[in-house]
Amino acid sequence: MTPRQLIDTALFGCALALSSAGALALPKLERVLEAPCRAIALDREPYVAALGNDSVTVFDKRGSHQEALPEALRGKNVDVGIFFGRDYRVRIAGTAHSPNPKKPDEVRYYRSLPAGIKSALDEIGPLGKAGGPGLVALLGTADPEIVCRVGESCLIKRVSGWAKASAPAGLTRVGLSLGTSWAIAGTSFYTLGKDWQALPAKGPWGKADDAFVRGEHACVVEHDASRLHHFDGSAWRSSSAPVNGPRSVWAAEDATWLGGDGGVAVFEDGAFRQLEGALHVAQVLGRSANDVWVCAAEGVFRAR
Repeated sequence: MTPRQLIDTALFGCALALSSAGALALPKLERVLEAPCRAIALDREPYVAALGNDSVTVFDKRGSHQEALPEALRGKNVDVGIFFGRDYRVRIAGTAHSPNPKKPDEVRYYRSLPAGIKSALDEIGPLGKAGGPGLVALLGTADPEIVCRVGESCLIKRVSGWAKASAPAGLTRVGLSLGTSWAIAGTSFYTLGKDWQALPAKGPWGKADDAFVRGEHACVVEHDASRLHHFDGSAWRSSSAPVNGPRSVWAAEDATWLGGDGGVAVFEDGAFRQLEGALHVAQVLGRSANDVWVCAAEGVFRAR
């Protein structure tokens, strides 16, 4: 097999590991919000929340409304995600990175209350101490929720009860894919059993930005190198991404979507095809293959 064939096979394998190869009608993107989007939360209809630079736009049973962000959640050094809690109120969780290397990062955990978006560190129990280290979290109505203080410990919050796990040093991302919980710390990729279990092979990326898992397969996107990395159950293979600067991957049983600086691509009929309408994508998230949302600098888009 030639090097070029190996690259093509890796790219194709990353998509096929996460979706079927059947032909789908190529969707179109419809803009539903013009304000810039940093991150998005998506739950059952009609719940959507888009995190902007200065406010959160929430779509719920009352329609849509905006909530102002406190100063602690603004700025380029604040790396947070937005989620719906199990009460369908918005949560915002993550890390404020210190520009001073001598000062530690700080935790951020806020929730929407009748009086506005307020700090709610008491909601995460023993992890809710102010200061550092920062927080890496995945919240929502799916089981489990994962809340980690980097280098310390994680809370695994299930409907059946809470459990504790380690939080590897260098932890940057946790996620949930088709029922499988995963985490990334440096070049190590983990899945969750009783504790985090690292895959036997180290990843080939410099800095991983997002991932998705299906069975023994994993797909990791790397923004800075514009690469995809596919784990086939025994080894990693790498390829150029179909969009420049990929930041986000979302997949269902029958779809794979990628988003990044160069736009959005969907795996359809055996190949990635790029959609028109959105660039500078921060996140792609879907309820199903027929209801996918795109969070971008140009606004929020829906594809159906």
